[in-house]
Amino acid sequence: MVQVKNTYYVDVMAESVLLEPLESTSFVIHATEHEAEALRQAFAVKDETDMETYVDAHIPFIDYRHDPGNAHHDAVQRVIYSIIYKLGNDEARRHIEEMGILTVRKSDNPSDYQPHR
Repeated sequence: MVQVKNTYYVDVMAESVLLEPLESTSFVIHATEHEAEALRQAFAVKDETDMETYVDAHIPFIDYRHDPGNAHHDAVQRVIYSIIYKLGNDEARRHIEEMGILTVRKSDNPSDYQPHR
């Protein structure tokens, strides 16, 4: 069974994956609905880790470099950019390569991403 890929417009700052472009669109991806949903789930997990790291940032004796919450947040960011890299158009991949955020690894199958809860 062939799965249809649609064009989606991703706004990383707004954490949105939409079928219609916005002025603030960051990336263009070509994905199945399942793949787009995996990216939406990753954004939801990032939103949770944003709150965790926000709270931790206000505790002065915790060094951010040794905080597991920050490590988890960074890992979720890499998952998001891995998914965008795999599904993105040439411009998206080029931009992510220039960012250098995926120097460790690229996701081979982002639709299998299971967020930690």
